[in-house]
Amino acid sequence: MVRGSRFLAATCASLLLAGCSIPPDDQVGDSASKATAETSASPFPDMEKVDGVALEARIPMAIASAQARGADVDFALLDRRTGSYYSSNADAQVETASVSKLFIADEVMFRAQSENRPVPAAELTIMTDMLERSDDNAAYTLWYRYGSSEIVRAVAARYGLRNTTEPGDDQWYNTGTTPSDLVGYYAGLLNGSGGLTTASTDVIIGMLRRSAPVAADGYRQHFGIVDGLPGETVHAVKQGWMCCVSDRWVHLSTGTIGVDNRYVLALSSREDIFYSDDMEKYPDTAVMDVSDDASALHARDTLTGFVSMLFPNGTIS
Repeated sequence: MVRGSRFLAATCASLLLAGCSIPPDDQVGDSASKATAETSASPFPDMEKVDGVALEARIPMAIASAQARGADVDFALLDRRTGSYYSSNADAQVETASVSKLFIADEVMFRAQSENRPVPAAELTIMTDMLERSDDNAAYTLWYRYGSSEIVRAVAARYGLRNTTEPGDDQWYNTGTTPSDLVGYYAGLLNGSGGLTTASTDVIIGMLRRSAPVAADGYRQHFGIVDGLPGETVHAVKQGWMCCVSDRWVHLSTGTIGVDNRYVLALSSREDIFYSDDMEKYPDTAVMDVSDDASALHARDTLTGFVSMLFPNGTIS
């Protein structure tokens, strides 16, 4: 995934809303050096503290554990069956990194619908690489072909995403969004309120369910939702990662869980970059293979550990 150039994360204090109702659908808007010893240990050694604790109480515990590792994690979770909604600082904006590839694919499908034509087979192949393998070259191809930043404006308008903004530099990875908007996007994708037909939605969800364990750039992309929920057998995920934004790693894990896409979960993490030898040269993910970078591994483990603390049984249900 590419490197971002601006920092959009909000600095407001953590907001915790546990068990509140979701708004109506129409409003849903390797570095040779090693990281600290934590890297080789369990991501969150205090997992035992959440045994027998209700989800509402596990949330602040997971947040505190992530902060102890140098990370700020924000998230939103929707149960589409019951309407239950849980979140923490979910309106804090962050660069989407590769998650904006969702918006690109959505606009490709919507344009084809509007023009009453099928998506060309060649473009479906490009979309497959873009969503399943998170291929950046595929994203660039469709981004410029379909209007670049206009894609973000159009998708945000169709889905009512109030805190999703076009990139100031016209680079797709610097699109700004929030966990709450991403949950709103998935909810609108699934219920049709964003304008896609069931057939178009099925194409996108199908590609997300076939998310490859290793991305086109060699990055392990199943951190967070997939690795943190080993008991869930069906996921449809889009991940994002880049470095270094204000000296921090950015990781996002988003998607649906369950055969019926019952749960929608979006997490964003901004983690301090550190190495045990105080190396000052940070990895540029636009030009470097960071698949084995120690600090990147630490950040991936943080997001996976956060999910594991929220759901210690490995399932959401």
